[in-house]
Amino acid sequence: MTQVEGWVTRSGGTQIFWRRVQPQSREARLALLFVHGLAEHSGRYLHVMRHFSARGYDCWALDYRGHGKSPGKRVHVSRFESYLDDVLAVAGLVHEEDPGRHLVFIGHSQGGLIVLELALAYPEQMAGAIVSSPFLAVHPDARPSFALRCIAQVLSVIAPSLMFPSGADPDFLSHDPGVCRAYVEDPLVSRKVSARWFTEVVKAQAATMAGARGLHVPALVMQSGADHLVDPEATRQWASTAPQELVTYVEWNELYHEMFNEPVHERVFSRMESWLMSLGAQE
Repeated sequence: MTQVEGWVTRSGGTQIFWRRVQPQSREARLALLFVHGLAEHSGRYLHVMRHFSARGYDCWALDYRGHGKSPGKRVHVSRFESYLDDVLAVAGLVHEEDPGRHLVFIGHSQGGLIVLELALAYPEQMAGAIVSSPFLAVHPDARPSFALRCIAQVLSVIAPSLMFPSGADPDFLSHDPGVCRAYVEDPLVSRKVSARWFTEVVKAQAATMAGARGLHVPALVMQSGADHLVDPEATRQWASTAPQELVTYVEWNELYHEMFNEPVHERVFSRMESWLMSLGAQE
């Protein structure tokens, strides 16, 4: 396999970093576009990309604005839709590379929220979607207080770029202590979020929950049952509301938030590939 990196420049001059892991065969089954989660970056998905590239998939990923190697104030966005635009810019590169190749979007956590929004708004851009522990709601144990939510609403207007601690507990990312330690020590992982990011993500969550019935592409929706960061019940509700002929729902009862980084992640990858193979058979 071959690994390459590059940049795509969006209108207005915003640069978005992307990376690609190409399989040995030029006749890739499908192209996969990985969309990372909140405050992290695409480098944390290289092991996933290499796994699927070794099985014949052309794997792409990006750091959307304010994350990883892409410029911009860390975890701050004026409009949540800007994240969607960044993903679509890289999807455009994939389509340019091979216009006839089918593309599946894969999103984790906030990336899962982005992918579901894209599936609802731009179904023509993808052959299917896979999401893991999508950030449709904060877990009840991790939700900010009512007072803090009210303060964030006000600051989103008068001081939108003011930063707050994200509140994410790295101990609940994975049962592998090495994963949690690497996350804490990673210089490309952010620890704070902006007031405007908070209000924008709340709006995006509400819109995505309300739009579940409008899904028009096949989706594999996977949720970690022992997730302490996002609310598993919100994912269950979304999956049960969306058209059942399009949704495959899988819950990994014992896993923490980052199922791709759990000691048993090979089981997750195997389930993903089974779904991808069935998707390819339908094309």
